[in-house]
Amino acid sequence: MKTVLFESISKIIIIGVFAYAVGFAYENIWLMDEFNRGLANGEILLVDVKFNLWPFIVSILLMLLQIILSVKLKPRKRADILLKFGEFQEADERELIITNKATRASHVTFTLAVMIAMLIMVLSTNYIYLYPAFSIYLFASTIVASSIAYAIAWCIEYNK
Repeated sequence: MKTVLFESISKIIIIGVFAYAVGFAYENIWLMDEFNRGLANGEILLVDVKFNLWPFIVSILLMLLQIILSVKLKPRKRADILLKFGEFQEADERELIITNKATRASHVTFTLAVMIAMLIMVLSTNYIYLYPAFSIYLFASTIVASSIAYAIAWCIEYNK
């Protein structure tokens, strides 16, 4: 169970940091695009573009750390085990059933989260101009919701 919790929590943290990095970069690309649109219209818009590589570097370091710790948490440290995620614990029949139920819960949650995200994007066109990276954070939140649902369902089924 600790492997599933570690994998889920670390995935949520990595997705959050990576969404911040991509969102920050996207907002600056949006500003550069606004500057180009202003030049095309004969206007000079003053924009302050700051591109920072640190969020990308931190997310890559977190990914590497998560890979190393995941390998150390796995009971069998063979080369083929690197291709399997730690969340999918299928050592015996019981864990296979638990994983199937948790995956089903994750799929349902992801489907609902994507439909809600689409509705939010349709209804919040004003926010896109205020917060250009809103769609990136919304997409990351659907993945996070799915991961949380998987971890909760896995833990509930494991403790039955």
